[in-house]
Amino acid sequence: MADNGTARATTAVRVLDLLRASGTLSRVELAERSELTPATITNAVRRLIDAGLVREVGRDPQQGRGQPRRLLELVASAWYAVGIQIDRTTTTIVVLDFAGTRVASAGLRGSGATGPEQTVHALAEHLGALLRRADVPRSRVLGVGLVTHGPQDRERGMLLTAQPGPEWMEYPLTGTLEGLIGLPVLLENDATAAAFGECWAGGLPTDTFGLVYMGSGIGGGVVVEGEVYRGRASNAVEIGHVALNGGEAPCVCGNRGCAQAEAGPEAVVAKVLADPDLAERLGVRGAPDGTLADFERIARAWRAGDPEATGLLERSARWIGQAAVALVNLFDLDTVVLAGPAFVISGQLYREHVAAELERSALSRVLRRPSVLVSSNVDIAAATGGALHVLRTLPMSSPGRGPWAPARAAAEAWPIPNTEGAT
Repeated sequence: MADNGTARATTAVRVLDLLRASGTLSRVELAERSELTPATITNAVRRLIDAGLVREVGRDPQQGRGQPRRLLELVASAWYAVGIQIDRTTTTIVVLDFAGTRVASAGLRGSGATGPEQTVHALAEHLGALLRRADVPRSRVLGVGLVTHGPQDRERGMLLTAQPGPEWMEYPLTGTLEGLIGLPVLLENDATAAAFGECWAGGLPTDTFGLVYMGSGIGGGVVVEGEVYRGRASNAVEIGHVALNGGEAPCVCGNRGCAQAEAGPEAVVAKVLADPDLAERLGVRGAPDGTLADFERIARAWRAGDPEATGLLERSARWIGQAAVALVNLFDLDTVVLAGPAFVISGQLYREHVAAELERSALSRVLRRPSVLVSSNVDIAAATGGALHVLRTLPMSSPGRGPWAPARAAAEAWPIPNTEGAT
């Protein structure tokens, strides 16, 4: 049975989530949407106001008869959270305020051939510089959501893969970054973070959907009724390693015919490099840390009408459509979102071909036509989701476990910690 502190934390998170998603709500609306009693909402709101996290902002002008209801909103400047997405080819840092609005962001080079130690130190320097430019005090930052590819051990804050190099395997990413920046750090899978960000910041018409994430690799995520499906160890929905019908290309996971090996940016770039004349014409260079830059050159050529670039991207999109069919059939979905930096230029081409594959092969098509959307935050969805994960996770940490434990254990009477003056 949950203790009183955990119950209050759960209520607080539900209230904060609703306000973050809707902007302003009355107490009556909070009770209706949360399915909690008016008394419970009144008590929670009073505590949140006392803590400086929520404030009243006037009365509802749309209400009809009776006393107008007081509207509530989050105090955006109360706290901030940071999301950092990093892979071999790209790095994105996003700073969100407490209401989930982006106040600063930066796009940087990926890790490339650099080892984890040097990469983490560089992240710490870039983060400090971004916070200073945005005039965000570090003492008002709740923490950092560090977003990378999987598989991961989120509890220990480590990657369970030798990608992008063997030195990354079980390197203490979160512990090292925490020591450098003096803030708690949570590790999150990039596709899961992107799905999370899309759910809370993407303005989707549904709270149940699948997501295909394409950076230098391919990943997947599923959200069911507003909550991310994680599986046993938070390494679920790895659709990049679903073997496709007719696929033969060897994959880094040891199998053949995986979606990532057949259709990912590296596979597309490799096909261009196999034709030196085509590579020269498209400006594709083949640098190990330049996969996405080369992929963008191919995408720009498609947009300019180049038939060979178009053929390569359409082939990739059809393969990814097969993977999306597996995703939709496994989880009984009717909506798929495409997110990740690889879709910035060519998102619409992929959307059309993925939709065509779903309309042809998805089992759910007999009930409802599948919907495929390109993320409204296509290039920063993962970093945004990492920051939102921090905003939602902090009050729910368990006493005695994880980076939030000291603040959470000391806050049983009211589980929103005060980290002012954290070092």
